[in-house]
Amino acid sequence: MATLQKIRSKGPLLLIVIGLAMLAFILGDAWKIIRPNQGIQYVGTIAGEDITAMDFQDELEVYTDVVKFANQIQDFTEDDQNSLKDEVWATMVRNRILEKEAEGIGLTVTDAEVRDVIDRGADPVLSQTPFSNEEGVFDSDKLKDFLAFFNELNPELVLAQEYEYYRSVYNYWLFIEKNIKSNLLYRKYSALVNGAILSNPAAAENAFKNRIMRTDVLVACLPYTTIADADANVNSSDIKNVYNELKPALYNYSESRDIVYIDYEILPSEADREALLAEVNELVDQMEGDIDDYAAFLRRSGSAVAFSEVARSAKNLPEDVAERIDSVKAGGVFGPYYNADDDTYNAFKYISDANGYDSIQYAMIQVVMDDEEAAAKRADSIMTAAGKRGADFAAIAGNYGQAAAELWLAADSYEPAAISGENALFLNTLNGMKKGEISKIEIPGAILIIKVTDVRTPVRKYNLAVLKRPVEFSEETSNAAYNKLSSFLSQNTTVDDLKNNAENSDFGLLFYPNYENYTHTIGGVAKSHEALRWAFEAQEGEVSRIYEAGNANDHLLAVGVEKIHPRGVRSIADATPALTLRALKNKKFDMLKGQLAGKSLDEVKAIDGVVMDTIRMVNFNNDAYISAIYANEPTIGASVFNLQENELTAPMKGENCVFVAEKITPDSYSAELDDKSEQLRTRSIASSRIMNALIEELYYQAKVVDNRYKIF
Repeated sequence: MATLQKIRSKGPLLLIVIGLAMLAFILGDAWKIIRPNQGIQYVGTIAGEDITAMDFQDELEVYTDVVKFANQIQDFTEDDQNSLKDEVWATMVRNRILEKEAEGIGLTVTDAEVRDVIDRGADPVLSQTPFSNEEGVFDSDKLKDFLAFFNELNPELVLAQEYEYYRSVYNYWLFIEKNIKSNLLYRKYSALVNGAILSNPAAAENAFKNRIMRTDVLVACLPYTTIADADANVNSSDIKNVYNELKPALYNYSESRDIVYIDYEILPSEADREALLAEVNELVDQMEGDIDDYAAFLRRSGSAVAFSEVARSAKNLPEDVAERIDSVKAGGVFGPYYNADDDTYNAFKYISDANGYDSIQYAMIQVVMDDEEAAAKRADSIMTAAGKRGADFAAIAGNYGQAAAELWLAADSYEPAAISGENALFLNTLNGMKKGEISKIEIPGAILIIKVTDVRTPVRKYNLAVLKRPVEFSEETSNAAYNKLSSFLSQNTTVDDLKNNAENSDFGLLFYPNYENYTHTIGGVAKSHEALRWAFEAQEGEVSRIYEAGNANDHLLAVGVEKIHPRGVRSIADATPALTLRALKNKKFDMLKGQLAGKSLDEVKAIDGVVMDTIRMVNFNNDAYISAIYANEPTIGASVFNLQENELTAPMKGENCVFVAEKITPDSYSAELDDKSEQLRTRSIASSRIMNALIEELYYQAKVVDNRYKIF
């Protein structure tokens, strides 16, 4: 069936390489297996509903599988994993908040509505599935064909890897189907909001002018920095007024903390480098002799480049190796040498070389080993039939219920990996074949009959044993660094101590205000989650123990909690630093505007400290950039919108200065008003803003508590 051919084509080497992907999946998810605090049951609360760790874990695993399948990737970095966690949590929050609100107003989505959306291909997410026609448009019939095929598929009659692949396609579809239902509910709710919004010709015309109008403006700007902060004389009454003004914006949706921390990176010593070079020299001596098992040798040697039984083209070798490959003959060893780009000592043995291709197109028929003798006879029959002059390989495959789709396999898709066993056998066989040639390969569980239908770009490939040893610190260096920091912390046990003494030490102190637990790390240092967990369980003034962090445990972290900002509206005392900045701006505006008020532009130019700038093509809706002070001023466009040409504004409060502005060119328009379309546009923008405000309000009312950091 055509759908299955398309699905097969999304993963070359379906029977072989997918096994590697499954292994990587297991290894990539190992982070989930061993975690502290297993007794904690809940990861958070949404709209009064406690979210269990199991609920979150289940959804995380499903989404992880979906992302892997959709992007054809095998593993995730720590940052990738953290992003997945955040995306899953955000989706859970959004869906549960919306579902609760919809339930309250009697809004539902039926299975029949979901099926209708699928049948019509009416959701953009459907285009991301493999069920599309030749034009790339979603085809519901192809989906139905696949679901019927999968429901009738007997796992015992196909290879385990192939069944697992089809199962992943099926699970991917279940996720898409669930997503469609969520999107449909959101659109229904949004439609209710949109139906309550009206537009009119006057509002549309005004919005059109705001968006399209362009004019040149001459600005005279008196920066706030011309007045010293001490001269502004901000008092407690000024701060209280600003607090009352900004109170709605001072709400903390979750607890945050002001932290200080030491990030002490452990670096290799000269003694470490000398010891590594001596070790590499010994390994090079061994490489010059006979080695029975290069894979095992490189593993024991601690090489960062694993041995592959499949030859690689030069572009898929480490760059420093590829640059030196012409300096040695087959059987020879090059090195040791130092590579500054990745801070490594290196050597490599040129084992052999071979001719291959950059890309190979092949078709394949598989004979499952349900009975070895019967499978062997069937494979021989297929080989005989396929080897006849004019034989149609696809037709022969069809006789055995297979599509035998022609697939392109690019060297770049497998050469970077370390490949061995049946995977290497398959790939080496394929690379050794000529166009039109047919070969038989026996792997555990099946016999594969492959035909090379086309090749592209002959290329020289190399079998190399690459020894690449990163320069790393020794245990002695690590212990010395740990003891040094430990000694400092034993004498500085509070946050105040750190603030007073760290800057004059060898460590330094970093500050991070309003730190929130969903940041996953301390200061972006990898594998620092334990330190973050401590920071959100400690009290003000406390200093942590030393935490080993970084991908290679090459960072020592010590954290102190300076201030805890609880959930809710921040107090005046808590928000004083930010409030003071706003109060200073208000005071300075009152002091400076009198210097500009009632004056002509020529008089303004003569004021000490004033900077002038001409800003071209100013728009009502966009910030204007004042190059003279290297800053944006968002209100300039609005301030000149209703001015006549050469008319001067009153003194205006900007973000960085007090300014007056003059329109120096007539308004210009780049389009004609289309009243109907502009009303629709205005209504759409208003609807989007109101929806965002509603979602924010629903989030506020839901009292979301995020405690994922305690477990994940």
